[in-house]
Amino acid sequence: MLQSFSHRYERHVRLPEIGEAGQKRLSSASAVVVGAGGLGSPVLYYLASAGVGHIKIIDSDTVDMTNLNRQFLYNENDIGKEKSRTAAENLKLYNSDIQISAVTAALDDDNARQLLDGADIVLSCVDNKITRYVLNKASLSSGVPMIDGGVQGFEGYILTILPGITPCYQCIFPKYDQTRDVGGAGVVGAAAGVPGSMMAMEAIKVIVGMPISSYFHHIDMLNYRITPIIARRAADCPACGG
Repeated sequence: MLQSFSHRYERHVRLPEIGEAGQKRLSSASAVVVGAGGLGSPVLYYLASAGVGHIKIIDSDTVDMTNLNRQFLYNENDIGKEKSRTAAENLKLYNSDIQISAVTAALDDDNARQLLDGADIVLSCVDNKITRYVLNKASLSSGVPMIDGGVQGFEGYILTILPGITPCYQCIFPKYDQTRDVGGAGVVGAAAGVPGSMMAMEAIKVIVGMPISSYFHHIDMLNYRITPIIARRAADCPACGG
């Protein structure tokens, strides 16, 4: 049974929750990762290591020295280079079994649907709420499940959105508060790896068809507490309509 897959995925196939059928789903899946930074680094590495067949990386930024405390996709020689293309090049060296494409662009209402075209799942690894609202809208209109995550200081969260089934991003965060949009806030490098790894795990579960235990988790990394939070669809949500 194991011979039909690369030895790279042997330990996956041994798991009854994944098995050969699950690995085939991963190998045929297409994931879009928006943001190749602190969250995107672990997300991209673990999706690539899981053998997700096609990964599209979207990021408009370039590598800066201040990124290196948490964005381990890059090194000092990458400073000044486009994140999306550099991340794709590094991941191709890591796993030649999969297809990886790079898009250097800012995601907005005009291009979001097109950039998500053909995706089985989208992962929101961005650091601002405006882009999250755009991704949430595109996820709902295209029917593509979305995993969103955030990190600040010593805490983070992950949110799984299954269109038409679970609360959407705007159900939980109904209004944009610019004073709380802390894209440049402080963060411990290792802290970004926790929600990032959980986002990749959540994406694997969705692709394989494993049950999702809770759709919203708060992560306290000072006290090592992961708290599932009950979230319900809002009847008056302008994005999904409850």
